[in-house]
Amino acid sequence: MTMRARLEASRPVVVEMFVSQACSASPPAAELLTRLADRTDIVALAWHVDYWDDYPGRGVGPWKDPFAQPEFSARQLAYNMRFKGRAVKMTPQTVIDGVITLSGSKREIVENKIREAQFLDEMARPSPPRIVMRAAENRTIRARIENVGAPYDALVVNFRPAAETAIEGGDNAGAMFREANVVRSVSALARGHAGAGDFSFEAPQEGLGCAVIVQERNQGRIVAARYCVAAENQ
Repeated sequence: MTMRARLEASRPVVVEMFVSQACSASPPAAELLTRLADRTDIVALAWHVDYWDDYPGRGVGPWKDPFAQPEFSARQLAYNMRFKGRAVKMTPQTVIDGVITLSGSKREIVENKIREAQFLDEMARPSPPRIVMRAAENRTIRARIENVGAPYDALVVNFRPAAETAIEGGDNAGAMFREANVVRSVSALARGHAGAGDFSFEAPQEGLGCAVIVQERNQGRIVAARYCVAAENQ
């Protein structure tokens, strides 16, 4: 494949980071994801899990992560049932394209795995799945999904582009937790859809961004992803 063809066939790699503001190992992972979020070849998303919320730090009480939700924990545990055969709870954890998992704070390894995912995708998909989005009136975004060979789920993920939180409990008490692309909600455009599809959804509230993810059924491989376009008349 020529370099030009590779560029045309390329798509963003999806890097999902599972973290908790109450986990002492999560701040470096959040910093790494913040750097990755600046890259145009990556869709970066921080999912906050809730199972650290009841653990007190040394000499202080627990810290309830304001961004954590049970369904975000469930997403991580579903991945680990597939990766490890059991619902392992661990933070930080990085999942790349829904098929590669590793510790979230190991920068060099994460970046190597991103390059591996890019190379494999370029070699395997000369005509890759794609998402074409356009803004419509009345806060609507329209998305067309094409070239997906297997049944898929399409998700809209709303996120906060940047956040700073002063931590007052748990293992990170006294620290400032800085991060990017913090997931606030996720909704389904389609479940088990086959073939091309045209979908519409409401743009996120002011101050939030969003991404569309196309994932093989049952939380499998992520085959396409894009950040959302800006909707008109917001």
